Amino acid sequence: MSQIYHVREGAVLSCSFGSGESELKVPKSHGTAIQGKNQATVTDHIGNVNIMTFGMCTKTDPPVPCVPATTLKWINGKKDYQLGGEMALLNTCIASCMQGGIIKIIHSGQDE
Repeated sequence: MSQIYHVREGAVLSCSFGSGESELKVPKSHGTAIQGKNQATVTDHIGNVNIMTFGMCTKTDPPVPCVPATTLKWINGKKDYQLGGEMALLNTCIASCMQGGIIKIIHSGQDE
């Protein structure tokens, strides 16, 4: 099993229907930083705020520009470590897009 890391701004994301990778944005501090960048929580899931485009959405034929559409928080956050009342985001968390894609964290953003 791979190691579990807390996620910070700059983490690399992928979507099962995206043509490329994306980077996690955490513009608002939750009170903690990792290696000088904001630590993320499960609430950092908003499309075009936290989760940027994955290029093209390949769910349709022909593919159309990706617009990440998540309505639920990331799942599998760290229950015993919270920031501002929300679970910390871990590199094992996933989020679902309303287009049917599964968003995963490829790299935590930390200098591992």
